[in-house]
Amino acid sequence: MLTELYEYALRKNLAARPGFKPKRVRAYVELGRQGEFLGVTVREKNAPSVYAPDIGAAANGTRYCNPLIEKAKIPLGILEDPEKDRNIPTKQEFFLSMLEDGAPCEPRFAILAKTLRDPDAVQAIRGALTSEKCKPADPIGFAVDGVPLEQSGACCPWWAEYRTKFGSAEKDVLPRCLITGDLAPAMETVPKVSGLIGVGGHTAGDAFLCYDKTAFQSFGLRKSENAPVSEEAMTAVNAALQDLIAKAAVLGGAKLVHWYSADISGEDDLIAFLQDPGGEGAEAASRDGAEAETSALRTSRKLHGALAEGLRPEQLSARYYIMPLSGANGRMMVRGWMEGSYESLYQNVTQWFDDLQLVNWNGEGLTKPPKLKAVCTRLLKPGGDPKDVWTNVDKELPNLSNRLLNAIITNTPLPDDIPVRTLRWIRSSILTSDDKKNAVPFEQESLAFQLLKAWLCRKQRLRGDVPIMPVENKETSRDISYYCGQLMAVYAAIQRRAMPDVGTSVAERYYTAASTSPAFVIGRLSQLSQHHLDKLDPKLAGFYENNLSEIYSRIGSRNIPAMMTMEQQTEFALGYYQQRAAMRHTSGAQPGNTQIEGGNHNGN
Repeated sequence: MLTELYEYALRKNLAARPGFKPKRVRAYVELGRQGEFLGVTVREKNAPSVYAPDIGAAANGTRYCNPLIEKAKIPLGILEDPEKDRNIPTKQEFFLSMLEDGAPCEPRFAILAKTLRDPDAVQAIRGALTSEKCKPADPIGFAVDGVPLEQSGACCPWWAEYRTKFGSAEKDVLPRCLITGDLAPAMETVPKVSGLIGVGGHTAGDAFLCYDKTAFQSFGLRKSENAPVSEEAMTAVNAALQDLIAKAAVLGGAKLVHWYSADISGEDDLIAFLQDPGGEGAEAASRDGAEAETSALRTSRKLHGALAEGLRPEQLSARYYIMPLSGANGRMMVRGWMEGSYESLYQNVTQWFDDLQLVNWNGEGLTKPPKLKAVCTRLLKPGGDPKDVWTNVDKELPNLSNRLLNAIITNTPLPDDIPVRTLRWIRSSILTSDDKKNAVPFEQESLAFQLLKAWLCRKQRLRGDVPIMPVENKETSRDISYYCGQLMAVYAAIQRRAMPDVGTSVAERYYTAASTSPAFVIGRLSQLSQHHLDKLDPKLAGFYENNLSEIYSRIGSRNIPAMMTMEQQTEFALGYYQQRAAMRHTSGAQPGNTQIEGGNHNGN
């Protein structure tokens, strides 16, 4: 993976000079040509980072600091806590000595050093920063005569020479760099990369390679001598990591870092497409029910045609790389590694969306392709505040979400935890009636059933069967458990029409028992339905009786099972969902009107 990251950095022109690092600057202290203090320029919070000299791990010690851009307390000698900041005077003197050392190369360094040794000027700068609400721990830079010092043309050659004082002595025999294969001096410690704070990373950054434990010092090798990398190559790798981490989404408590071996445009980025396949266009298509595919899916189909015809050979031969990253005590934790051809990635991502495709909850059109993280919300434990749903996904499902991703990318069966959790979510949602917490009624739920369908289709393919679960409620030979789910949907609808103001619905009372042991429940529901049918308009009662007759004719002479397996419970849930959608469509029910079955869903 080091070589792939290095090649990405070269291709994207990210290979920064060794000893430089992107840094956030909260504000610039502006000085005139003679060193007079002109004021403070505060930068926007989302302002891009700037490349500046970086001394590496030495800045974390008691004597040294970074040049030019540092926390305000260091160059200005601010002591907030005498105990915690006892090393500030030493670091401040080192900061000034670096400026004076570089003065022969860049006269502006001497101007800044002179100003920072003037107590009155320092006091004025402190006051200006305080008035702009800048804190002592905020990183600041310095500009002399309108030029930020890190952008000075003389800065690079001076720092390249000065920083050698902190390198280790060269050995007689040079090691071979694991990244480039060249003979070159190995770095003793690898600089850290920021961007993982939200997933366990350290505020000072995290190291991709580190060896500071005795267990990693066999054969007399110390630290990164165990895996020697040259400074130039590792600087490029860190630049690639910095760029990729900044763009990566969070899934399962990790940054989902991914890239390709060739330049892939944004619209052809299938990993990003997997995470957000439709956006607003998919929402509109789902509401209209007039079109099965979103604009994003049409783009994907168009891409497939181009690949099949050989119109994009660079993508046909490209490879993808996926590397979830999180932080752990100042180190990067690589939580997985996947790679393969771009062509196979397209086929597997397309298969995932095909497996998820299902009739919409109101029987009109097909469901929209869901976001990957939205799918994970149906695997959460019941309850919880919907406002915290995305946080809960990362806390509860770090392992399962990565297993789900792996199954999607490799087109393999989904984990068996999927139906267990999803069915639990469905049963809990049917029993939930807290309208204040749950904005979307469960009767409009589709996503949980899409996930069950995907699991079932892949389970059937694993056995060598042809998946027989269509996207709509059509006449097909099914397991009897599917028909039991259809019966449950009809009986629940009959009661809702007959008793619209009932407190506890048939679904809330009997769904859980019917989905696990239908033989003990279906008979009871049949008896109750006779009382409910007598209260309905004859035409409406006839509509439901016809539905029941069709379902029972499909069951035939088969016995309704006393206990059902997990696969049968999944069939039951899909039968329930698709029968409900079919009745809505047939009876002309519109979204938000006729209540067929109660309960709400708790999450989005």
